Amino acid sequence: MPRSFQLEIITPTRVLDLGPVNYLRAPSLDGLFGIMARHTRAMISLEVGEVKVVKEGKPQYYATNGGYADIHGNSVQLLVETAEEAGEIDVERAKSAAERARGRIRSRETGIDEARAEIALKRALNRLGIAGRR
Repeated sequence: MPRSFQLEIITPTRVLDLGPVNYLRAPSLDGLFGIMARHTRAMISLEVGEVKVVKEGKPQYYATNGGYADIHGNSVQLLVETAEEAGEIDVERAKSAAERARGRIRSRETGIDEARAEIALKRALNRLGIAGRR
């Protein structure tokens, strides 16, 4: 019985072929879910959050901004807007993005899209949290 499955993380700008992995944890719209080898077929909507991948007993963490998980056979594809491994995250850029979003939320200016600012803040805080997992 296989103890691993093939994982690809696909964004509009790149494909990360992580090869055989043992475990995947990802954020869905309904909460966190986990995948191991021989998972049943599924298509799951993803939320902004942390993706944890365990490969050869070592965890890797990625910041994602939502998308879909396509689970089929012994293969999983994460189709996401963005994916940044913890070590790739530009911490200063993420801090600046969080401050800009907080400023927009506080300003209450006419014409400011509050929902968009809230999502921007959530994404920036997610990136900062995952950057701490280096």
